Amino acid sequence: METLIYKASTAVHVLCGILSLLAGLVAMITNKGGKVHNRAGMVFYWSMFMIFITTSIFFILYPTNLKYQFFLGIGIVSFYPNWSGKRMLAMKKGLIPTLADKVGAWSIGISGICMWAYGVFLTINPAKQFGSLNILFFIFGTVSVLNAYGDLRLYLGYAKPEKMHWFFAHAGKMMGAYTAAITAFCVNIVPRFLPDNTPSFMFILTWTAPGVILGILSARIIKKYKVKFKMAEKPNLSAKLKQLFAKKELV
Repeated sequence: METLIYKASTAVHVLCGILSLLAGLVAMITNKGGKVHNRAGMVFYWSMFMIFITTSIFFILYPTNLKYQFFLGIGIVSFYPNWSGKRMLAMKKGLIPTLADKVGAWSIGISGICMWAYGVFLTINPAKQFGSLNILFFIFGTVSVLNAYGDLRLYLGYAKPEKMHWFFAHAGKMMGAYTAAITAFCVNIVPRFLPDNTPSFMFILTWTAPGVILGILSARIIKKYKVKFKMAEKPNLSAKLKQLFAKKELV
């Protein structure tokens, strides 16, 4: 029975992973708020939801396996922005978080602290079979804590949301969730083509590079929309060059 559940969950996990990559891409490139965007977004949301469910099943089946303990943490940091990004759409008229919103933010924060603890443990007790897993625990633990910190500051009233917060939070969080989907794809595919003697930092790069690249892309997209909504000035290269030359003349 255990083997059957594992195989069925793996099949669902892979299928939903493919769906999330395709649906997420469609949602990004289509008109925001349109039918195609909304439908693709829903497919993406539920695909990521099922990925989280199957990841949790793997952990329940093999709770003492460090790999699945790590994957559970990754599942949380992947699903949280997906869930909270959808929640932002319900806050168009104002940021009024529910108890569920606060519990979700606290949960990913606690998950991040647990991942830090794992990182410390593996650093103190290194084992060859775990490779550089301690570094990944530190990296994704930090990502989890930063997610919690950013949201709890708003939810608990320590910071005020910016204009159209729901729009930019939704976009940023969904890009974060899509980054997780891309990362999972790279982690499962890229190592298959790497030689056996590949340095460990290359595997770490496989885990982190998609986040860095898509993070930069996400920032540029959000900047573009802030300019569109007249919340930021459009970069003026000629003006910057004039300022630079003016400074040189003063010198």
